[in-house]
Amino acid sequence: MPEIVDRRLVGYIPGAASPTRRRERLGRASITPSGPLVVRSFAPLIIRYEVGHYGLDDRGGLKVMMRFPFDGGDLQLRDPTAMNYVTAEASSGVDFRLRYEGFGGERPWFRELELKVVGGCLREGDVVRIYLGDTRGGGPGLRMQTFCEGAWELRLLVDAAATGHYVEVPGSMAIELLPGPPERWLAVLPTRRGPGERFSLGVKAEDGWGNPALIGGRELILEPSLPVEGLPSRVRCPDRRALHIEGLRAERSGVLTVAVRGEDGTLLATSNPLVLGRGSSFWGDLHGQTGETVGVNTAESYFRFARDLAFLDISSHQGNDFQINRAFWGRLDELTAAFNEPGRFLAIPGYEWSGNTGVGGDRNVYFRREGQRIRRSSHALLRDHSDEGTDCTTAAALLDALLDQDAVTFAHVGGRWADIRLAHDGRVERSVEIHSAWGTFEWLLHDAFDLGYRVGVVCNSDGHKGRPGASYPGASTFGAYGGLTCFLMPQLTRGALFDCLRARRHYGTTGCRLDLALRIAPEGAAWRYPEDPSLVECEPERVDALGMGDIARVDGDGVVVDIQVTAPDPIERIELRVGRETVHTWRPYTGAELGKRLRLE
Repeated sequence: MPEIVDRRLVGYIPGAASPTRRRERLGRASITPSGPLVVRSFAPLIIRYEVGHYGLDDRGGLKVMMRFPFDGGDLQLRDPTAMNYVTAEASSGVDFRLRYEGFGGERPWFRELELKVVGGCLREGDVVRIYLGDTRGGGPGLRMQTFCEGAWELRLLVDAAATGHYVEVPGSMAIELLPGPPERWLAVLPTRRGPGERFSLGVKAEDGWGNPALIGGRELILEPSLPVEGLPSRVRCPDRRALHIEGLRAERSGVLTVAVRGEDGTLLATSNPLVLGRGSSFWGDLHGQTGETVGVNTAESYFRFARDLAFLDISSHQGNDFQINRAFWGRLDELTAAFNEPGRFLAIPGYEWSGNTGVGGDRNVYFRREGQRIRRSSHALLRDHSDEGTDCTTAAALLDALLDQDAVTFAHVGGRWADIRLAHDGRVERSVEIHSAWGTFEWLLHDAFDLGYRVGVVCNSDGHKGRPGASYPGASTFGAYGGLTCFLMPQLTRGALFDCLRARRHYGTTGCRLDLALRIAPEGAAWRYPEDPSLVECEPERVDALGMGDIARVDGDGVVVDIQVTAPDPIERIELRVGRETVHTWRPYTGAELGKRLRLE
């Protein structure tokens, strides 16, 4: 059965008056086919509307609404031989004037097809059929979106009395969208573990658009580069979309990879490198939304995907605050508490403060524990304004309010960009997000440098397609693969994570799971501060070496910088920067070794 988002958890206010409170008197809607479809396939969809008690007056109309993330075909009204062609007809013969806008509707139902009755009316029992991807003129149908969805929902609204107010018609219009066949395989290991420390291997196959595909019944051959206790040489995949092999252990230091082969010996995938003997690290994507706000799928399926299909260690749901009602805020607390399992997976409570850029712009807010107060930027999509007095309507007010809470924030660029020149407090806002599915925004880090801020770097997906940790671009708004952040910490607990966040002991990537080891050895003495001394009075401690995120005072004329990178793919160059300035560049390959090549970006 389709996994439909519970409407009670969605912040949404339809701005319409209705002829009646008895919605069943407005008619009934249904869609065919109602069964599952495959992503990026073509299908002729037919919405059937049976006119209700009030009829449908001249100049009244219907609207078909789709959610914002949909990246299937744009509906078109011109060419019946092409894809995505739309028509409508009534059993009574009345005509319609059709109009389509990709951003014509109300958030999150932005996509809008409007049908206006012209030159007549419809009576109770008349039937309207709306053909999305009409194939009768030779077209292939409607192109489906690139990502799976437990229940791709369409809404049908009616303006029965020609008042300009459209009200949702009862009826089920949800279709499950399934992955296509496997096109590439992936094997995922942790990036750092100590010798003898337990770890797991994740294996999956993805279709051509990055959706985990069904792999049940396939037999795989596993070939480690180092001896691994508990790793079978052959394994049969379960009837699911991923294979997890847990309880593995390697006693030797070194770099471990695992090759995955098919039954015939064909190499399917080679894992990312696992560096044994350099401590521990954990991967997270802490930024994404679901269908309860402006994304798709449910928040529960979001956390399941992060843990079971993206092989993440840490995740957090970041819904737009002005769309999170009381019920959903409570539901998020339930989910993070249920999914949080120290040592295996961390689910972090939080939300996205979504004020306009003019009052500070987007901030991610994270709490160490559940039961915290949400301080919204506004109540823009909420009926209940009883807690409006707790709103923080500027980013400066938000950061000030969070000073006495166990919380950290990131500034980021998404639907609105964060203006850290307008508001920033390093005691709460420890990092900036410089890459997501929206793109790469190094300028946000440059702004921090120019202002003298000490911030860490994170990368996340800001995904809206229900795929945290494996957020592919698709075919519309989000043009980049979502980022990941590697957290350098001794154990997988919330306490260790928040210590890590506050110390900025992490680094971000555009999705690659590489190991980055940084050690700075001063030529003279060095003193490391536990906090930013420009913000907090604190005493430093003397140290021999410095690492990721450290703030220090150094005596002497220079430092020795030791950088070690272990990556699954070749590295073009490594740049060492002081602020905006590049002070040194390492290139692993000479021009002669590279030969004649083109770089594509």
